[in-house]
Amino acid sequence: GGCGLATIQLAVAMKANVVGICSGKNFDFVKGESGIDQMENVNLELVDYTDDKAMSEFKEKNIGKFDCIYDTATGSGHGENYVSSMAKLLKDVTGEYVQINGGIATLMRYFTGTMKPQQNFFFTSDEDNQTDLVEITRLLKSTGVK
Repeated sequence: GGCGLATIQLAVAMKANVVGICSGKNFDFVKGESGIDQMENVNLELVDYTDDKAMSEFKEKNIGKFDCIYDTATGSGHGENYVSSMAKLLKDVTGEYVQINGGIATLMRYFTGTMKPQQNFFFTSDEDNQTDLVEITRLLKSTGVK
């Protein structure tokens, strides 16, 4: 969806190595809509979450390797919950798990201080923040993403 594509574009603009997890039928869409298929020197790996073997192998080979996991699916209302299975891929102590959706249970864990280690919940505002938007625009323009 839109949040995942925007995240890929921003991560690429910041020169990050990016792994996108989506259905295999959407690989071309993700590459095309993000503009990554037209860029050079981009490190993007796509993993098909509908392929149990591919997901299992991906998880096994990447334990403790990620600086950040940005989860756009958990808590989106379709029953997905990847926190437990994906959090072990984070680097010890420094890895950050960012979940953008969440229901009342997530809010309660946040307010009671019982979030899982390395998991953060960020509140967003609908107020304009021109400084952030200018920086995001600069990053996107500098890499040629759509």
